[in-house]
Amino acid sequence: MGLLDPQRSAESKERHPISARVDTLEEKHVGFYDNGKPAAEPVLEVIKQRLDERYDDITFSHFALDYLNQSKDPEKMKAVEEWASNGPDVCIGAMGDCGSCTKFLVWGIEAAERAGVPSVGILDEAFVNDWKSNAIERGWPLRYQTVPVRSEVTNVERIEGDLTPDVIDDIEGELTRPRNDKEQDVAAKS
Repeated sequence: MGLLDPQRSAESKERHPISARVDTLEEKHVGFYDNGKPAAEPVLEVIKQRLDERYDDITFSHFALDYLNQSKDPEKMKAVEEWASNGPDVCIGAMGDCGSCTKFLVWGIEAAERAGVPSVGILDEAFVNDWKSNAIERGWPLRYQTVPVRSEVTNVERIEGDLTPDVIDDIEGELTRPRNDKEQDVAAKS
């Protein structure tokens, strides 16, 4: 086990570019990554419903961990990458809701991005710093979207009320918004 040197520059970490975004979700195959937390499945189901209502020609697939700690298994992360390589045009992952939970969501989204699939992690706004620190530590400028669904909410009616059209627009935006200057710079240097 290595130690993290707080004096070491973040710029000395190998940087990985995120995948180029898609122009639209129209005619796309959307993959859903479930990190094994109880709220992930119902949140992803509501997102699926909302996207299915918007697009007649959209398809879906799922990759779900049985439980959160499976993310620690390199073979499971390799399986996520293989799934992403063989299907989805984009990936939406949920839920990151505390230090290790968010870290493991980052790992799953990273696996999809390694496969070249534009991805976004869905998380509770209270865990944005967990997301950012874990993504930076692994050298990825991974995209995320906060949602008003609290991290452990599994009540579908409540989730449906929280995932308004504006929230779905924001999620879709993270998959379709072109890479910003910093993201382009990372891509150009790799």
